[in-house]
Amino acid sequence: MVNCCTPCAALGIVYVLRNSLFRTAAFRMAVLQALLFAALIAALLGIVWWSVGVYAERQLRAEVKTEMASLLQAASDGTVDMQINQRAAVMPLGPDYYMLADAAGRRIAGNLSYHPSTPGWHTVPLNGAQGEDGGDADQMHLYAVRLADGRWLVAGSDNRSVVELGEVLSERFIDVGIVAILLVLLIGGLTSWFYLRRVDALGELAERVLEGEQTLVIAGSGRGDEFDRLAARLNHMLERMRVLMEGMRQVSNDIAHDLRTPLTHIRQRLEANLEKNASEAVLRESIEQTLVDMDGLLATFRALLRIASVESRQRHGGFEEFDLSATFDSIVETYLPVAEDRGQQLEACIQPGQRLRGDRALLTQMLANLIENALHHTPPGSRIDLALQATPHALTARISDTGPGIPADARERVLRRFVRLDSSRSTPGCGLGLALVAAVANLHGIRLKLDDARPGLLIELGFPKLS
Repeated sequence: MVNCCTPCAALGIVYVLRNSLFRTAAFRMAVLQALLFAALIAALLGIVWWSVGVYAERQLRAEVKTEMASLLQAASDGTVDMQINQRAAVMPLGPDYYMLADAAGRRIAGNLSYHPSTPGWHTVPLNGAQGEDGGDADQMHLYAVRLADGRWLVAGSDNRSVVELGEVLSERFIDVGIVAILLVLLIGGLTSWFYLRRVDALGELAERVLEGEQTLVIAGSGRGDEFDRLAARLNHMLERMRVLMEGMRQVSNDIAHDLRTPLTHIRQRLEANLEKNASEAVLRESIEQTLVDMDGLLATFRALLRIASVESRQRHGGFEEFDLSATFDSIVETYLPVAEDRGQQLEACIQPGQRLRGDRALLTQMLANLIENALHHTPPGSRIDLALQATPHALTARISDTGPGIPADARERVLRRFVRLDSSRSTPGCGLGLALVAAVANLHGIRLKLDDARPGLLIELGFPKLS
C-alpha cells in the first residue's frame, strides 16, 4: 500500500529542485565543474590516444623490421619464397603482410599487392581490411627492400591493434567521465541541498524577526563552519538590535515621563493666569518661571541631539592628537572655584605630557560632565579627586568622590538616557549627563567603569595609548 503523502512529498521535492536547488550558486558551480571535468577528460583522452598511437606505431615498425631481417636471411639462403608463402597462408587477411615481387613490381609470392617505388617505409591506406577479431584497420605500415637481383621484398602490418586499443581507451575514458560527471553533479546537488536548507532556516528566522520575535537566537551546528560564524555574527546583530529597540522604548517612555511634568506646570500656570486677574508682578514671575521651564526643555533636547550626534559619527572621523594632560588641567582650573563656592574640595593629580588622539571638544565635554556630576550629587564638605596616570601599558583617569555613590545594581543603568536615581530626583537635571559620557567613551574606545570608592563613587576611564 502506497502512503497517500508520497505523491505530495514527490511534488514538493520536484518543486524544490526546480525552483531552488538548480538556482543555487553551489549547484551552478557543480555544473561548471562537471563541464570543466568533461573538457579535461576529452583533452586527456586526446593526449593519451596520441601517446599510445605513437608508442604502438613504434612497436609495430620494430616488429616489421624484425620480420624483414628474418626474410632477408631467408633470401640469402634462397628460401624467401617458401617463407613468405608459409606466413601469408597463416593470416591471408592480415594483420601481417608479405610480398616478393619481380623488378617490374609483379607479385611472385605473398598476400600483398603493392608496387614500391623506393626502398624504406611506406604508409598506405587500407580499405576494409577485416581481421578475425573484427577490428578495423585504416592503413598499413610497409617496409620495402630491393634485393641484389632487382627483386622487391616487402613486409608490413596494418594498424588494427592500434585502432582497437584506441577504441578500448575511448570507451573506458567515456565510462569514467560519465561516472565522474554524475558524481560531481550528485555531490553538487547534495551540497546545494545542504546549503539551501541552512539558508532557508536563516531566512525563516529572519522572517520571524521581521514579524516581531526579537528574542530569537540562531543555533549553530557546532562544526565551526561558515554558517556557524554567520550565525554568531547574526546573533550579535540581533542582540544589538534588541538593545537598541529596548533603548528606543526606554527613551520614548522617559521622554514622555520627564517632559510631561514641566509641560504640565507650564499649562497649569498659563491657565491660572487666564482664570484670575493677576497683577503685573505675578505675571512677570509666571513668565520667568515658564522661561526657566522652557530652557530646561531646550537643554534636554540639546543634550539628546548631542548624544545622537556623537553616536552617529564614524569612529576616528575628525580626530586629532592633543595634550590630554593640559585638557585635564583646564577642567580643574574651571571647576575649582565652583567647588570652593559649594564648600567642596577638588583635588587633582595629573601626570603631565600625556597625549591622546581624539575629539578634544567631546572629551572636554565628557570630563566636564563627570566633574559636574560629582559636584551636584555630593553634599558640602565632600572631597572630589581627579587623577591622570600613565603606565607602560595603559593611560588611566580616575574621578572619585566621598558622596553617597551609586548602588552596584544601578551602575550600568545610569549610563542610559533619562535614568535618574531616587536620591537625585531633587537635583536639577534631566538624566543625560552620564549617557553623553558613555557615548563619547564608546566613540573613542575608552573603557568606562563605575565602582565603589568606599565611600562614594569611583569612575575609571581607560584611554587607548598612542602607538
